[in-house]
Amino acid sequence: MEKPSGVTMGLTLRTEYWDDPKARAAFKEFVFRIHNLDLSEWESCGYWDHAYTPFSFFDGDTVVANVCIYLLDAVIEGRATHVAQVSGVGTLPEWRRKGLNRQLTDIGLAWAEGRHDGVFLFADDDAIPFYEKCGFERIDEFVETLRRAPARKRPGAIKLDPGNEIDRDRIYAYANRRAPVSDKFGVLNARLVMFHALHTLRDEIHEISELGCLVFCKRIRDRLSIFDIIGSRRPSLEELYPFIASESDRIIEFHFYTDNLGVENTMAEPLPGGNPLVRGEFPISRPVFPFTCRA
Repeated sequence: MEKPSGVTMGLTLRTEYWDDPKARAAFKEFVFRIHNLDLSEWESCGYWDHAYTPFSFFDGDTVVANVCIYLLDAVIEGRATHVAQVSGVGTLPEWRRKGLNRQLTDIGLAWAEGRHDGVFLFADDDAIPFYEKCGFERIDEFVETLRRAPARKRPGAIKLDPGNEIDRDRIYAYANRRAPVSDKFGVLNARLVMFHALHTLRDEIHEISELGCLVFCKRIRDRLSIFDIIGSRRPSLEELYPFIASESDRIIEFHFYTDNLGVENTMAEPLPGGNPLVRGEFPISRPVFPFTCRA
């Protein structure tokens, strides 16, 4: 791709370069320097995703600024569609304050125009003013919560280890045949699920073979957080909960809409820290972003 006018002299604009091993390695090094995130395991296990599209300025063989657009298969209000997530954004310190990220954001969003029904991102506090200048609007984020009487755990949930190849393949098989966790807003991307399996939720993956599903969940004191339920069949909470129950539980927190769980009387609770932003009209007025849709 030729560089547009106004780009700092000497830089090359590149996109869709994942099949170039040298350029992909430069991107991985950039992400590690900017976000302290090592994508090597995700790559080596075969989960690198061409739906994750980079827009990068290179200085020779070095990525100096980047924006990625992740086009995600989604279900919104029961309708199959796509959403776009902006991620992997940053600039090396010596190249900042030159407008590079603004140019890349505009280029990436122009490329994605017409390919999705909504665009969103999650930002650090200090990045919010930049995204607002790019036309994004910060929105509040919520989780659904349910008060629950404590119960004894039923045997049958087996913890999986994504560091084990057999377990990892099982997780990926589930992710590839999953139904959306919610028909109101669900995201279907097996490779992004595997990113979370290898990074954010590595120690929180449980298989319930009797129900044909995985549950990504974590307990802190009396609060059980359920991040995702992955399977071709979507069990109700009454079916599921006994396998992950604890006598310490008082509150269950759902990081997705609960329309398929058969629960009532949930409450919306603010979720601080994520800083979601949307650009233009998002198809859901107050979205609960599924945790495993985050890139």
